[in-house]
This record gives sequence, structure tokens and C-alpha cells, in this order.
Amino acid sequence: MGTGKKWGGGSCIAAWFVWAVLCWIGGEGVKLGVLLDPNSTVGKLCNASIQLALSDFYTANPQYKTRIIPIFENAGDIVGVASAASELLREGVDVIIGAQTSEKAMYLAEFGGKYEIPIISLEGTSPSLSPKHNPYFIRAGQSDSAQVGAISAIVQLYGWREIVAIYEDTEYGRGIIPDLADALQENGTRLFERRGIPWRASGREIREELRRVMNLRRRIRVFLLHMTASLGSRVLIEAKEEGMMSDGYAWIVTDGISSLLDPITDPQALDAMQGIVGVRPYIPQTKKLQQFQATFNQQLPLPLASLNLFAVQAYDTMWALGTAVEKLNATISATATATDRRAMRVSLRDAIRNTKIEGISGVFNLVDGELNPPTFEVFNLVGEKERIIGYWSQKGGGGVRPEVAISNSKNQLKRPIWPGPTAEQPKMKLRIGIPIKGFPEFVNTNIKEPQKSSGFCIDVFRLAIEVPHMNIDYEFVPFVDKIGKSKGSYDELLSQIEAQKVDAIVGDITIVANRSEFVDFTQPYSESGVSMLVSVTSDKKEHMWIFMKPFTRDLWLLSFLSFVFTGFVVWLLECRVNTDFGRGPAQQQIGLIFWFSFSTLVFAHRERILNNLSRFLLIIWVFVVLILTQSYTANLSSMLTAQRLHPSFVDVEEIREKGYFVGFQNGSFVKDFLHTRLGFDETKLIACGSPDEFKIALNKGSFNGGVAAIFDEIPYIKVFLRKYSSGYQTVGPIYRTGGLGFAFPKGSPLVADFSRAILNVTQDQDQMLKIEQKYFSNKTAPNPDPNDLPLDVYRFGGLFIITAVATWSSLLIYLAQFLITRWPDSGSVQSPLTSKFVEMGKLFCQEHFHSSSPQTSQPRVHAVPETAEETTTPQTVPDHNVDSMNTVAK
Repeated sequence: MGTGKKWGGGSCIAAWFVWAVLCWIGGEGVKLGVLLDPNSTVGKLCNASIQLALSDFYTANPQYKTRIIPIFENAGDIVGVASAASELLREGVDVIIGAQTSEKAMYLAEFGGKYEIPIISLEGTSPSLSPKHNPYFIRAGQSDSAQVGAISAIVQLYGWREIVAIYEDTEYGRGIIPDLADALQENGTRLFERRGIPWRASGREIREELRRVMNLRRRIRVFLLHMTASLGSRVLIEAKEEGMMSDGYAWIVTDGISSLLDPITDPQALDAMQGIVGVRPYIPQTKKLQQFQATFNQQLPLPLASLNLFAVQAYDTMWALGTAVEKLNATISATATATDRRAMRVSLRDAIRNTKIEGISGVFNLVDGELNPPTFEVFNLVGEKERIIGYWSQKGGGGVRPEVAISNSKNQLKRPIWPGPTAEQPKMKLRIGIPIKGFPEFVNTNIKEPQKSSGFCIDVFRLAIEVPHMNIDYEFVPFVDKIGKSKGSYDELLSQIEAQKVDAIVGDITIVANRSEFVDFTQPYSESGVSMLVSVTSDKKEHMWIFMKPFTRDLWLLSFLSFVFTGFVVWLLECRVNTDFGRGPAQQQIGLIFWFSFSTLVFAHRERILNNLSRFLLIIWVFVVLILTQSYTANLSSMLTAQRLHPSFVDVEEIREKGYFVGFQNGSFVKDFLHTRLGFDETKLIACGSPDEFKIALNKGSFNGGVAAIFDEIPYIKVFLRKYSSGYQTVGPIYRTGGLGFAFPKGSPLVADFSRAILNVTQDQDQMLKIEQKYFSNKTAPNPDPNDLPLDVYRFGGLFIITAVATWSSLLIYLAQFLITRWPDSGSVQSPLTSKFVEMGKLFCQEHFHSSSPQTSQPRVHAVPETAEETTTPQTVPDHNVDSMNTVAK
């Protein structure tokens, strides 16, 4: 509300005299019972403000016929309130104002409901005290629940996800907690701890409570202080003594303290409050307020007090009450008698609730029996004065807005000075538990300097925490014993969260159902699943016939038929004109066909090719043979050079039924998985801690102190197979799990923040690829059992189609040429067409299959002549002249 001044000199006698004269002159009157504690600062201020308000109201409205007649009673404790309220009732008061605490207000609310008399409360701010449930109760102040939105907005603005509430253990202090918890939860923040301090607590009791808060919740350094000014200042002084008002801490105070901070007369309290941030209702510095302050300071000599929110609200309340009484008088004078006190009180209650005036603090308007929530100002205490750093209004959407313009919609504050003093924003401090791993690729814990720990999981965590709005500091805490060894399994590590020894667990923690019962997991950052790893053995029984493996049986058969058919067609095309093909008995010709076709495999054929159709066909065929031989050679080489490996076990049932030993990674949940889900006897389970131990156990085997198989999660098995690329393989089904995630306490709002951050990290493919390449080789491990498949017909279908087309084309062209050249002349004896074809067939068989020598002029090999003159050069008849020669011969 701005800086006030100390009360000056003067006297309230004049103001009281004016009011008394007006009451005597006026007509009808309404008796007002005032129940305030004159020994308290607030009581003195409110009493003075009520007297001044009545004087100013009737001075400004001399024409009003009604008068409010105040009757003051001393209300100390709750017993004094009960006695004073009964006394006022006997004096015939029509309305009672007072109740400086929520406990007193609760009693008066019950009192008013019983005796049907309106009760106006100035300081009964507890949300549990609602005018909706107490028809005669009117709250002329602000409910504490009105400020929880502003507090939640501040917490959200700075990214704090867990805070500790320290409250006065009274009805006033406890009443705000449920609404505060709900408001914080809506913005993703948890009210992590609630600590009540009795209002009569000694300094020692306060220190002990603060130490428990500090020791048990080391990560929480953001505190909300909700209590009255007298207790709140003592708590802050003790907090400074305990080092909790230093760098890294943040304190937010509610209006119970902040409404009375100005001015602060205790130097020790002022020093302890440096850097706090507070909220309180905003009172604009209007001309009316300034005039009221001037009059207030001149007429009421209270040397140790200053004008505050309660005094301003008391002044406006009296103006609203005077207006309601005047309106009520005009309404009931014709219909009610002076003795009908009950009807008058009901009408007076309704009139007060429906009164709306422009007061010195703004618009005074009751909604459902209490003031409409105002705008709140956010201040920061630095030095000897307060800095207004922002405003919050529920009407504007609940955002924190800067001080420079209330209508500005930016969700920000001026930069405050925090305890220390420092301008650096306090951060949440997390103790992060990390495991000791036999797989350093995932977590490589540095026991001497934990902050230098590395690994895939650590790097993902560091990237996630760098996401904006993750306002967190952290320190790694290795889960080790005094000699630097792991203290237990992962389940025991997770139990450290419930024991409050660490605030989170970062590592290769697998998300499984039983663990989620006592911790919350983030979104998984890596997929996982359990598989079985076994050793493999070489199969030497197939080596004797391995040369048959490169081709399938169908491909071998088709290749054989193609060789024979191609050789036959080439022989057919060449046998009439080429002495290399057409000579010798039938068995010799058949052998020649097989020899020529299969000799093309190694290109060892020596026979000449004279027919152009044969040459064309041979070109195509040699190309096909080249492809076949090269493919056969390559596949056979692969089969001969690669070791033929087969898993030693492929069935989980076989291993379990025969009682073989199986291994698992030490500390992993896989042990319980093998026992509870797969049914293995616990005595048959052997823990292994590293890839080297995996290898040793598998090599020994179940009968030599080792294991038949190892069950582990797929990421670890991949690491193992990258290191030992041969001799081992995974078999059997994959049992899916929830993946790898980070663990936090149950209900922690940090789970949602980290889950969003992990999604941002994992969706950045380039970033994730760099991390994976850093810790895992980007080369895929070779498959220990290549299982090379033989080549089939389909893979060479195109080649066989080409050679088939070439072969049949050559054959058909040759047959066509033969028919054209041998077809009988038209002048010859007429015979049926069928007879001609039969004759042509006989002629074709005679010339190709019944002749032991080709139709040539000279044999291929000649005897040496006796004289040079007798030597002749053998002449081979060209293919295209053969038909004409045969015709002449006929």
C-alpha cells in the first residue's frame, strides 16, 4: 500500500465531540457494537479509523436522519469476545463489527447465527469461515484464498515445482493450505511440505522446526510464510540465524505479514526480511486516500503505529454501513415498528450485503457476503523500503504483470533482489542418485568427483535439464559403500527416494510395474526388452557337401537342362556345315553336345562356330554362364570362409526343465523376472556384473560353473555383441518392458517437466545420434551366424528368360530357313500339305541325324600329298550354299 508515515500529534477529542453532537441532533439510531482489542496495534488503528469514518460520513451527509451509535467493548482473548458479545446483545446492538482473528470470527459467526444479528469481520480471513455457510456473517476484509492465485503465479513464473509452506498453527494459518495446494497443483507445482508453528512458540521451538525443514528437504529452498506479523517477524529472524536467508533461498510472504510491514520499526526484523517477496491487496494512491492519511495522522496520536490495510478497510466499511442504514430507514419506516428488532437486523444484513460505494481503497462491493477479490501488488523488500515489482489480477487471466502498466498482459515481474543479497534466481537443489555399473557405456560413475560422471544416461539427463524453465541445480550422489562398491540392487537404489536420502535417480533404470508403486518414472528415453543370450557352436557335418549349397535344387536342375538344351541347339545349327560337330556315330555326337555345353563353364571349348545363329546364341549363353559361375563362386566362398554357427540352446523351456544355470546382470530386475514370470528356480540363477563376466560364464557352460544362457535387457546385449562379435547370439522371444527412464518421488511435479524435456531431447535426432555415437559404435555388430541362403531360380529368372528367348529364336529361324530352301517346287507332283510336311521332316532327320559326316566338300583333316601339285586346300561349303548344292545333287 505504499510507504506510510508515523502518527503525528493532535487529538481525537475534536472528532469524537463532533460525532457525539451529530448523534444527539440526529433522529433514529442504529447501535453498533465494536469488538476490538485496544491493546493491539491493529485494534488501536481500527478503533481510530471507525471513529474518524463516522465523523467524516455524517459531516459529509448532514441531511441523513439515521445515526450509527458505536458501543466499544474490549475483546481480548476468545473468552473476552464471548463475554463482550453477550454484553453488547444485552445493550440492544443491531450489528457487531470486530473479530481480529479467525478464531474469534468463527465464534462471532456462530453467535450471530444463533441470535440473528449481523456480524461484520475485518480480520476473519480464513477460507474455512465462509459467509455462504453463515448467513449473518459478513466479511469486510479479504479472504486468504483470494491471494493464492497471485502466489501460484509467482511460483510458476520462476519455474519452482516444489515449495514448503510454513504457517501459523491456528485457524488463520491452516485455513489457506487447501486452497493454496489446489492453486499450485493447477500450475504443476506441489506443496511438498506443510509445517505449522504455534503462535506462542519460543525461539528454540522455531529454530528446531526450521532445522527439520532444512535437513529433511535440502532440495527445497523456496518457502511460503503465512502467519501474522508478530510471529512472522520472529520466524524470519530465526531463519536468518540458521542461514536460511542466504544465497539460494527464496521466501514469499502473504498479506498477513506484508500488510503490516510498512513501516518496520524493529531493525533486527528489517535485516532478516531483506530479499523477501510478498503479496498484498493493491490500494491505489487516490486523492481520497491521501486526504484520509493526512487527517488520520493529524487527529489520532498513535506514536508507534502507521496506517495500514485494516484501518483503510475499517474506514470504508463504516461508510458502507452508514449508507446501508440510511437506505434501510427509508424502506422500513412505514412498515416496521421500532420494537421489531429481528426484522430490522435481517433487513440491515441484506442492505449491507447489497451496498456498493466508492471508498478510499477503491470500490467497496460485497459478493456473497465478502469483498470482491482485488488486484494484488507484488513487492520486494530491499534496504529500508519496498520495491513494487508487479501486479496480479484475477480479472486479467491470473497473470503476473509488470509494475510499469497494470493493463500490460506480459507475464513477468521486475527483477527482484533475493536473499543474499543476489539478483540470481534461487534454484531447486536436487540430490541425484546414480548407480555403479559394469556397463560404463550407460553410467560411468566417478566416485571421487561425482559431477564428472558420464555415460549415455547421464548425458541424456544433462540435455533434459538444459531445457528452458528447468530451474534446477543438482549434485550426483553415487550409490556406493565405504570402499567404493555398489551398495545393492537397483530396487534398493530406488528405495533411497522413499527414504528421502536422494531426490531422484538417474541411470539405466527400467520402468516396471512393481517399481512404479513407490516411485514415479519419466517418459522413457530408450526402448528396452529382455532377451536370451547364448553361445553358438560350429556345425561341421555339412562341410563335405557344402559345394552344393550355393544353389537350390531347382536352380541346379534348371541350369543342367539349360546347359543340355543350349548345347543341343548349337550342335543342331552346326552339324550340317561344321566338321567339328557333324562327324562320328550317335554316341559321339551326344557326348559332343554335353562336352560343348559344359565346357563353356570354364570357357574350355575348342570347336569352331560357323553359323551366325550359333554365334549369336553362344554370345548370350556365355554371358549367362559368366553370371552363374561368378554368383556360385561368391556364395560358396562366403559359406566356406564364414564359420557355420548354431545356438547351443533355442528354447527357454528346455533350459528350465533340465535345470541348467542361467545368468542375469547383477542388481537388475531380471532376477525377479526370471523367478516370477519364467519360473526359474532361484538356486539356478547366477549374477554377472560385466560383459567380461558374461563371456566367461557362457564359455564355461552350465556344467562347469557357468551358465547355459544369460537373460538381460536388449541394450546391454547389444553392447556385449559389439564387444564380442562372434560366438554368441540372441535367441527366443523378446519380453517387452517399459524402457529406461528417470525416477522421482511419488507425486513429484518434476516428472511431467522431465518427461516433456526428454521428448524434446529424443525428438532431436541429430543430438541423440551424437550421444549414441559417443558411447556406442555406430557400426552394426556382425551377425555371428550369417545363415547364408542358397541362390534360387527367382534371382536368375531374367537370365534364363533371355537365354530361352535367344535359343528358341535361333532354333525357329534355322527351321524356317530349312523349310524355305527345301520346300518342294510348285511344278512337282501335287501332294497334300501334310504329306509335304512329313516329307520335310524325314528330310530334316536324314540330313541332321542319319549322316555320319557333314555336307562338306572335303574332310577337316587331310592326308599329306606326295607331290606339291596334288596338294589341295580343303574348302568348306558356306552355310548359305548348302541347299543349292543338295538340289543339284538330286
